Amino acid sequence: MPTKQKSNVAVWLQRETPRVRRALESASRHFDADDNLTVNTLEAVYGRESSFGTLIGTRGSPEAAGHFQFEPDTAIRYGLKVSKQNDQRFDIDRASSAAARYLKDLYKMFGQNTDLPGGRRTTAVKNLSERKKFFVGAFNAGEGRVAGAQRLAEQAGKNPRLWSDVREFIAEAGTTPAKERETKEYVEDVLRYEAEFASKSPADKNKKQKKPRKQQAWCTEGRWRTIDDRPVFICA
Repeated sequence: MPTKQKSNVAVWLQRETPRVRRALESASRHFDADDNLTVNTLEAVYGRESSFGTLIGTRGSPEAAGHFQFEPDTAIRYGLKVSKQNDQRFDIDRASSAAARYLKDLYKMFGQNTDLPGGRRTTAVKNLSERKKFFVGAFNAGEGRVAGAQRLAEQAGKNPRLWSDVREFIAEAGTTPAKERETKEYVEDVLRYEAEFASKSPADKNKKQKKPRKQQAWCTEGRWRTIDDRPVFICA
């Protein structure tokens, strides 16, 4: 009788060391009681982005890289250093914090009509379950592209507050059909993973009720070393 294959979430939970779990729990403090974000959301995004740190790319890459596959401009926008000498996209604590803050900002952007760079504007999605599809999609495709797809959907007589309508216009909003397919699959995957993490993960969902810790003064000069099979940045 063939052995039943483990789900992605089951595999990732085996990879979730206490240190990684603490980093994700701490990052979840950027969420609050009013949103529908938890540490399980971060776990799901982390799994989908880098398979829990196993597909992270190259330090200093001009492409998406690191634990949460940040593009350099997004990483810098959220306070991360990006260079071959010190690429904080590869630091689980810093990257998790940036990912949580970005998710929270996207949650707010799509909860109200928000003006974005480039003349685009989001359309407010008040239903929290529906809004999650938008900000998860925006984490993958970018908020400007999703906002543009909302506008195109509305112009076509569709509902700009329904992801099932808006997702059909992602490519027309400025990307390829392949990226459109990726974004659709991304949203479905993350929501499915989040639900499974919620039922199986030992991560503390209540950590979001605590205020974020004050950010420590992280050094920017030094070198990377591998300690206990994980990259560690040693300050100069």
